[in-house]
Amino acid sequence: MSSVGKNSLIMASGTLASRLTGMIRSILLAAALGTTGIAANAYQTGSTVPQVVYTLISGGLFNAILVPQIVRTLKSENSKEQLDKLVTLSMVILLGMTAAIMASTHLITSLFLSSEWTGPQRTLANAFTLWCTPQIFFYGLYTVLGQILAAKDKFGVYAWSSVAANVVSCAGFIAFLVIFGNASRQPLEFWTADKITLTAGAWTAGVALQALLLFIPLLRSGYRFSFAWGVRGIGLRSMGSVAVWSLGITIMIQITSILITRIASGAPLAAGDLYGVAGNGSYQNAMTIYILPYSLFAVSIATAIFPRMSHHISEDRTDTAAHILSTAMISSSLIMCFFTSVMLAISFPLTAVFLPSIDGYQMSLISPILFALTLCLPFTSLVLLAQRSFYAFEDGKSPFIIAAVQSGIQFLIQIATWLWVPPQHQTAMLGYAVSISYMMCLPVLLVMLYKRFGTAFHIGHFTVTHIKIALASCITFLAAWMTSHGLSKVLRFTVESAHGKTAWLIAVLICLASTVAGALAFSLILLLTRTPEFSDNVATVARRLRLDRYPVVSRILECLSSSQSSNSSSTK
Repeated sequence: MSSVGKNSLIMASGTLASRLTGMIRSILLAAALGTTGIAANAYQTGSTVPQVVYTLISGGLFNAILVPQIVRTLKSENSKEQLDKLVTLSMVILLGMTAAIMASTHLITSLFLSSEWTGPQRTLANAFTLWCTPQIFFYGLYTVLGQILAAKDKFGVYAWSSVAANVVSCAGFIAFLVIFGNASRQPLEFWTADKITLTAGAWTAGVALQALLLFIPLLRSGYRFSFAWGVRGIGLRSMGSVAVWSLGITIMIQITSILITRIASGAPLAAGDLYGVAGNGSYQNAMTIYILPYSLFAVSIATAIFPRMSHHISEDRTDTAAHILSTAMISSSLIMCFFTSVMLAISFPLTAVFLPSIDGYQMSLISPILFALTLCLPFTSLVLLAQRSFYAFEDGKSPFIIAAVQSGIQFLIQIATWLWVPPQHQTAMLGYAVSISYMMCLPVLLVMLYKRFGTAFHIGHFTVTHIKIALASCITFLAAWMTSHGLSKVLRFTVESAHGKTAWLIAVLICLASTVAGALAFSLILLLTRTPEFSDNVATVARRLRLDRYPVVSRILECLSSSQSSNSSSTK
């Protein structure tokens, strides 16, 4: 696995810690505000605005423009001056964006909220949004400084600093619960400035700490930032076309994100049932669970390989870059397809595990959305890795085409959902819109990769391997579902009994047993179909964890190696 494997593990461990503390934050948030009702939906809307902008910055403008330029800058003689200019320019852009959105908070929130929201309800959403908006600057600063650290091959603090943000936010919610208790059904008059500060303000303070902590490893690496004004000599001319295409992607993603929040926030009001119909709060909680494996593995792999791909491409070693990309995509698919198969089978008990602070009925509103979103896990991961490869070529047009296909399909399904789907089912349908759109853009993605890399990207091997993975995934789902369904019946785990300490332990047991059953099925099928990438990854992880010290594990690894060798011989 070499440096990519090492960096991926560092990123994955940090992301795991971040997601675990993030889930604690979600539990406390649900305990304080609930997952349904005006307060929960207003808070989720307010926190969505900076999250959307951050996603656009990290996935589009900055990753498309900044990282390839950082790789080149670090190899130049006057790298210090160029880096200072890049960071200064980024901070100016971020401050401008943050100030503009804060000044237009009322307008921004009106885009995200449906027409059913009343004036006082909108005022609460505006207050949450205003407190959360400074996160845009600090999220962006975190992205910029983090990518400099990634280019310098220093991933430790970059991967772990987000834990600090969650800790600060958790402290805010704990203080809120101690002082005010559960406020999910409190009237609008309850939400005064002190309560909003403890919830949204604490989250913003945490995000600020997350970004500022990155200056520590930068200083240790020998880089001392100082403001440097001007854009001359930082390669903006070569980055201009990429920026234009990235701006197009930004606009498309904004439209679909706004529609999701607008439709989801309006569904309970349109149905006339604030607490019995899934809204934006339910959607965002489902998204929090769904995003765990994606951010833990796919984003970590993409972050680790991007600087290396940029380096090889800048040295005209396209074949090496294609091999890195293909290996990363197959490894990502192995992980994502396994998680998809198991998560589909245990969507309700999984919701109970991650959100024990809500009742079973609220869980039943979240789990169908989680099911719908989970379907697209493998596809979003492939799209992410492919987009990063195009950006390494300073190619902004190809990611734009992929995003246009995906966003266009999603937009059409969202409009159809808004017009024809009953409010009770609209929020879950929004999840299916995301999944269907990513699935349908996969053929376009593969064609474009083949055009870019040619025969260096072995499309035949890539396709055959994914057929094997798909077969293993179907059998894995059946094994996990049968285990989950059987245990739920035996242990009488239902919507009515899903809340409480005993119910949580039962949910954990169901999830663990289903995961083990799924893992056995997944491993068996991939070994029977002789999938070398699976054997390689198992062997690498075992050696990283030093499990090969044990005789049983050592023998298994030898069997995997001999099986792979015989398979290679037979295919020659």
